[in-house]
Amino acid sequence: MNTSASSAPSQCPKCSAPLPTTLPACPKCFFISRPSKSTTYFDIMGLSDSPNRFNVDPVDLKHRFRELQRVIHPDKWSGKGSEVQDVAVQLSSIVNKAYTTLLNPYTRAEYIMQLEDIHIGESDSLDDPELIMEIMEAREELETAEDREDVERIREENQEKIDEIIPELSAAVAAKDWDAAKNATVKLKYLQGINAAAEAWPNTAHDH
Repeated sequence: MNTSASSAPSQCPKCSAPLPTTLPACPKCFFISRPSKSTTYFDIMGLSDSPNRFNVDPVDLKHRFRELQRVIHPDKWSGKGSEVQDVAVQLSSIVNKAYTTLLNPYTRAEYIMQLEDIHIGESDSLDDPELIMEIMEAREELETAEDREDVERIREENQEKIDEIIPELSAAVAAKDWDAAKNATVKLKYLQGINAAAEAWPNTAHDH
């Protein structure tokens, strides 16, 4: 039996036609239902069989997203009754959320942690003194940056640090070393905060 994510669920429970996506939505007989509560974002995007859930190809993910939305976009289900339309709206929203969560390395890591019942909160702080200093310095530099060129340099240096953490996080998830994975995820959270502040510049500058 083929257990790949692309083949499940395989048939429409109403008309038995092959389902085009991983979602319970049949464009042939217009059967549609909400996924079960145990369905993960990886299940929805057809990635549940991946040997390492953290390793996601953004181009492949976008393709999967477009294929899902092509089938369950609410416009495709208009005129089929308000109940059907409501389910299509919910499914489309779930697919959007799955896509945006898995696309971003930090939210993807955070979601994997949640699936393992490990939660990262505001109180989870860095235990890397060197990185703490680098993040504080980057924030100070952003606040005093004079032009976009300065900001871009800060963002590029910060991105290099993110690029170093990604393999570390991937290896920890692959090894199911959840302490190491959580530690790397917390690092990523703070580094992505710098990127977000750089993108929001000059609103983040000269606050005081």
